Amino acid sequence: MNTPRLNNHIFNLMCSALTVVFFLLSVFVPTLDAKAAERVFPHKDNLIIVIDPGHGGTDTGTQGGRIQERFMNLTTAAALSTRLNMYDGVTVYMTRYDNDTFISLTDRAKFAASVNADFVISVHYNACETHDRFGIETYTSRIPPYNAYGYQLGNLLNQKYEEKYGIFPRGVKTRKGLRTDGDYYTIISANIYRSIPAIIVEHCYADGTVDKVHTENDDLFTSYGITDADAIAEFFGLSSGSLGIDNSGYNEALVNADVNAFNIQTYEDRSAPDDVKLSVINIEPSENYVELKVEATENDGMMMYYEFSLDGGWTWSEPEVWPGANTYQNSYDSSFTLKFRFNDGDRPAILVKGFNRYDGYTKSNMITFIDKFDSKNVPIYRSIAEYVYPQF
Repeated sequence: MNTPRLNNHIFNLMCSALTVVFFLLSVFVPTLDAKAAERVFPHKDNLIIVIDPGHGGTDTGTQGGRIQERFMNLTTAAALSTRLNMYDGVTVYMTRYDNDTFISLTDRAKFAASVNADFVISVHYNACETHDRFGIETYTSRIPPYNAYGYQLGNLLNQKYEEKYGIFPRGVKTRKGLRTDGDYYTIISANIYRSIPAIIVEHCYADGTVDKVHTENDDLFTSYGITDADAIAEFFGLSSGSLGIDNSGYNEALVNADVNAFNIQTYEDRSAPDDVKLSVINIEPSENYVELKVEATENDGMMMYYEFSLDGGWTWSEPEVWPGANTYQNSYDSSFTLKFRFNDGDRPAILVKGFNRYDGYTKSNMITFIDKFDSKNVPIYRSIAEYVYPQF
């Protein structure tokens, strides 16, 4: 007769026990959302940061944009310095304060050492020969633990620029110098020689058609300096009473970085992608519509951009971001589709170029149409693997 009441009592005890267990788990076991990478840079109470506006004087930097790079760099660096000085526990210096002064890269590193700098950040804007690249990228040292410091800070900067300005993140990179284990860029190597971590921030492409909108007025250069400062403060865990900002806790935006080894995500991949293939999926003659599949293999890194040509390689489209390209994870979609619609009488020859993070590229096979499009019949096509491409 008392069995149901006893069962209810046992059930209630079990529920109470489970409640206690769930409470303990919620207190002592962090959720996935609460997990964050550790800050890899050692904590210091009195941090000294040197901001280096790249170029200056007779060294104008890139002149492909609206104004010379030396002016852009100084505007951003000055805003960065002013904002970062508003944080507690940090002293900020600059390597130059005007646009007419030329300072050698080695002298910049010597200056950083003279003020006992803990970190050097060199401010730049990018350019390329083809004037068609876009995005922000950061260069760090190849040498541990400096590689990890720059990798973690650079990724944080890239995230901020992608989220706030829509600037494409090209990743955190390294470049090999003449020595097997050395760095190519002097502003990095000369500081590492003096045991000072250093990075180069290439904020966007000043000469590019895509990034032109990001350099159209000086207020943007000032805004970038403020963004830099806030990201740097997050990386170092700096707080500001005057700004009402507390960065003392974990930061979910930080990526994991290994201070004891070279972080493979920063690997310099100077080889071209392994393979790029093009194949026809569907042709709809009534609409002169063609759908193609693009596939790529890049075993040393990731795919970043692609371009296509409809005239056998004589002219090319502007580069587009490769679908799924993720420089934080070093990943990309192994395939995607392209769709084209042609006019009656067209006889296209379609090619695709796939680029990796270091702008090495591989051309696909060519899909060439033997018949002209006529809105009635499915045109005959063939895939040409061996083709003498025009050189430009």
